[in-house]
Amino acid sequence: MTDKVFCGNAKIIITQYGEMTKISFSKDDLDKLMQNLENGWVNTVLKEKKTKIEGKPTHYLEVDNWKPEAKQAVQNTVQQPIQDDLDDSLPF
Repeated sequence: MTDKVFCGNAKIIITQYGEMTKISFSKDDLDKLMQNLENGWVNTVLKEKKTKIEGKPTHYLEVDNWKPEAKQAVQNTVQQPIQDDLDDSLPF
C-alpha cells in the first residue's frame, strides 16, 4: 500500500446562490499533485475533517492512489466455442 498524500483544503461557504465548496492549494500542494500525475491526470478525494474550527477549512483533499487490478486473469478465462459441436447440430 502506498503512503497517503494530502493536499489542499476546502471550506463550505454560503452564498446567495446556495452552498459552494471553496478549495485552496498552496505551491507545495500543487507540487504534490504534479508528482502524482499519471497519464496527465491526478485523482483526489474530498474528505470532511472530524474536528472543525469556526472560520477554518472544514475539508481536505487526499490523492487517490487506487489502481485497478490487472485483467490478465479475466482474459485467460474466456473460451471459444468448439466448432465440432456447432457442425453436429446442423440438420443438413
